[in-house]
Amino acid sequence: MLLEITAVIRRDKVAPTMRGLEALGLGSMTITTVSGRGLQGGNVMTDLDREVPAEYDAVSKITRNLTPASFALAHSLTRPVFWIPKRMIQIVIPSGMKAEVVDMIMSVNRTGWMGDGKIFVSPIEESVRIRTGERGPESV
Repeated sequence: MLLEITAVIRRDKVAPTMRGLEALGLGSMTITTVSGRGLQGGNVMTDLDREVPAEYDAVSKITRNLTPASFALAHSLTRPVFWIPKRMIQIVIPSGMKAEVVDMIMSVNRTGWMGDGKIFVSPIEESVRIRTGERGPESV
């Protein structure tokens, strides 16, 4: 059986995560630029999310520039949501490697700060290599 591992991680952790996956013999992966928010509610502060440059700091954006967000805050309207830039790595693996891959991703990406990311594991019903028509584990 095949599994898909999807990891949403900090931008500065992509290279070490890729090196770790390659050390496990897993070189094929998809990396996507994504934005989102988690338990921190989209608040971008350098003490919570150290990878984000100061120009993304929610407080400085709101207090220095007249924006719809600053208007909303000044008038007790719904709090604006700030999306935090992240990277999403997707990789398909044999089910027997699940624990090893998840543990490696966690060890590389865990800083102890909010915003370390998430890992999702999903079963893959079928995999087909378009070029050759191979199916199943041989197609990965």
